[in-house]
Amino acid sequence: MLKIIRWCILTVALLGASPAIASGFSGQFEGIGTAGGMTLTLQETGDRVVGRFHSGRGEAFSLNGRRTGDAAQGSVERSGQSFFFHLEGRPLGVQFLLIPKTPEQDPDISGATDYSFVQKGLQLPKPSVYRAAPPRGIDVDIIQFIDAFRDWDPADMARIYVSLESRYRELIQLFDHAAAEVLWRVCTTEPPNSVFAAGDLDQMLERQRTDCGTYLSSITAVRDSGLLNEFLRKSNFQLELIRETVKCDRGLSPETKCADVSAMSGPLMLRWRRADDIMRALIGDEPRSAAQTAQAEPVPLSPSPERPETSIGDEVAADISAMPRARPGRQDAVNPVPTQSHLPRARPIRN
Repeated sequence: MLKIIRWCILTVALLGASPAIASGFSGQFEGIGTAGGMTLTLQETGDRVVGRFHSGRGEAFSLNGRRTGDAAQGSVERSGQSFFFHLEGRPLGVQFLLIPKTPEQDPDISGATDYSFVQKGLQLPKPSVYRAAPPRGIDVDIIQFIDAFRDWDPADMARIYVSLESRYRELIQLFDHAAAEVLWRVCTTEPPNSVFAAGDLDQMLERQRTDCGTYLSSITAVRDSGLLNEFLRKSNFQLELIRETVKCDRGLSPETKCADVSAMSGPLMLRWRRADDIMRALIGDEPRSAAQTAQAEPVPLSPSPERPETSIGDEVAADISAMPRARPGRQDAVNPVPTQSHLPRARPIRN
């Protein structure tokens, strides 16, 4: 009687929910999620379902079962190990429940493990790692842009960058590391395109004397050398100076702080470097001539969702002639995408 009750529990637990589809089980399937690395090969003949289940550890299990309605169940065995299984169809694959046996050879429902498999070769859509950006028609302030641009999809970031007031785009371009990071992100969208026109790209690349393919190649070399966070740390510092410059222009910061911001910004603007040269300096390469740069092999690069530990502290190095170092603390989202833009002459921001 106890055995009958346990089998009833198994049937109710496994078959109570309606399956998503009622199609055949034959095919090859690959595990996703917690089943990553697992494979499942099934063949359905009449009401029989047989195949092999490979957990990625040791030899494969043989699978022998029977289809009942829209589900299949049976045994999974290999030398020294034996389980029950329950199988249901899903729109993109199958759901596979692996059920251990009790010492009495009954199904141990409490110890069952559920695995998801998709049809082999099926390309699943990748979930977005970016936050939703303001839609078209919504004005974005420069401070909002600085705070959020790394969290947006590069195409949205490029669209919003172009929509900024020209004085704010020019301000960003006065700071070489900040300009280099924006250029990086724009270049990963493969401009010119529907959000970043050829004229916008030409303006961004005017002083940089490079192209997106060459620049992304430089970024790749820096990333592969493990030096990307050093670049982003310096970009963070410059972005904070831009933020404070805007706040000072709007009368939102004390004069003493604004004087410090001005004192730190001036030397950085005077030592402005091309984005390619910044990247080559990081890996110890000498700057190339324009002809050598044009011959560089492009290497595609997509933004990375990593979040390096960087911050902009209240203190900076006393020697303004050297790049100030940031104090560890704040974390910023990083999905780098460089692009180049014309470096305007320094001039005050006016409302």
